[in-house]
Amino acid sequence: MAQVELDTVDQKILDILQQDGRIPNTELADEIGLTPAPTLRRVRRLEDEGVIKRYVALLDARQVGCDLTVFVDVSLDKQTKPGFQTFAEHMSKRPEVLECYLCLGESDFLLKVCVPNLDAYQRFLVDVLAAIPGVRNTNSTIIVKTEKNTTSLPVGQRL
Repeated sequence: MAQVELDTVDQKILDILQQDGRIPNTELADEIGLTPAPTLRRVRRLEDEGVIKRYVALLDARQVGCDLTVFVDVSLDKQTKPGFQTFAEHMSKRPEVLECYLCLGESDFLLKVCVPNLDAYQRFLVDVLAAIPGVRNTNSTIIVKTEKNTTSLPVGQRL
């Protein structure tokens, strides 16, 4: 899939929507300096082109009982396409797995897991991860404090 060309107005729209996906179109139009109709057309085009994938509500994990976040490195016995697919399919079905990445390096997968407590994580580790055929090793890193957490991508910013 080719990268979509974004002008500065598109970039402004994306920056604003990443901060507040529920901003009314009239307020968005005021902030970017266009009238509502062309603003809405631009947003719809960004949605249609897949730049904007979806709108979500970001929850406070602690407020909903997910007090423990763990990053887990997972190594498989063999690096084969069926092995990767099987593991990824298992993880896609697990609600406590927020993110699952196929990696290059020492580990084959990196998981972000969110659970209520250490007992729940131990059950996940033993009953889920260790039960998947082909899992050779896991290494868990328990998060003590989050210093930065954002979902906003640096659109149009020079890095």
